[in-house]
Amino acid sequence: MQLKKHKKLIVSILILVCVISLILAYFFNHSINTIVNIIVISFILAYTLSPIRDALEAKLKVSKRAASIIVIAMIIGIIITCIIVIVPDLFNEIHNISNIFDNINSFLEEVTLKYNLNNSFVINVIYNQVLEKGNAIWISFSESAVDNLIKFSDNIISFAIIPIMIYYFLCDGSKIYNKSLLLLPTEKRAITKKILKDIDSVLTRYIASQLLLSGVVGVLTFVLLLALKVKFPLWISILNAILNIIPYFGPIFGAIPAVIVALLDSPVKALWVIVGMFVIQQLEGDILAPKMTGDSTDMHPFVIIILLITGDNFGGLIGMVLVVPIAVIIKVLYDDINYYLF
Repeated sequence: MQLKKHKKLIVSILILVCVISLILAYFFNHSINTIVNIIVISFILAYTLSPIRDALEAKLKVSKRAASIIVIAMIIGIIITCIIVIVPDLFNEIHNISNIFDNINSFLEEVTLKYNLNNSFVINVIYNQVLEKGNAIWISFSESAVDNLIKFSDNIISFAIIPIMIYYFLCDGSKIYNKSLLLLPTEKRAITKKILKDIDSVLTRYIASQLLLSGVVGVLTFVLLLALKVKFPLWISILNAILNIIPYFGPIFGAIPAVIVALLDSPVKALWVIVGMFVIQQLEGDILAPKMTGDSTDMHPFVIIILLITGDNFGGLIGMVLVVPIAVIIKVLYDDINYYLF
């Protein structure tokens, strides 16, 4: 009996040491960091795509492997299409970026002359500050874009592995899940299954609500940009829909590319885009999102906003995407542990 007690203690200590070692290795070893990131990103994407796989499997009456291949092929096809279609156009438009500052300059000059503001010291200071800040933002953006392009090139092999990992998670996710449960003591498996089932149920509702919101925002953005004759309406709408996965703040981030592209034509068009995107943001943020996101996570909208600010401070854009699902998991764990164990 004493030996058995010591054995459990030794096993617990070894597990704790392994976990701490992995955490330290993740933060201080680049190779371990890359491997863990690939696994985590692949798992998150596979989990998000699993409902599509299930739908294809049921509708087309194919095997799970065939449905997984179709899903991966669709995603790769969309990415390749984006690269082939949009990237050349973007590079062509980069030559016109300088027109933004020319357009803004002409617009401000026109306004100052029309309303006789050119003799105002305050207006001249604001005018110079706007141009100076605009140039600084453009230089910073250019440097950041080049750095990100270099980082992407360095990690292109790692990114190429992600579709393969997603495929195996989609195909053999249930097998991996069952094998992982075998690592636990027999008496803990039933409770663990119940907790994981509850987490899966809540996360599925959350993901479904966010995808629906993203679809609505994408369609509204597409209609707005078509009406205003802004370039790249489809791709900007898709980008806005993707960024809308971030509750509340997503439409704000998604509006930036639309405004920049509209500025290529004229500041007036950009102002109309800002107004239109603001209306969409109010519709999504004040009417749809609080109800749908709050119901799907069983959290008050105020709590979700605090979580988003926290996620932004710790992990930037990715942190804002992941913080609410992580909070949902923690909440379900807390509720279930209290229910099942206490």
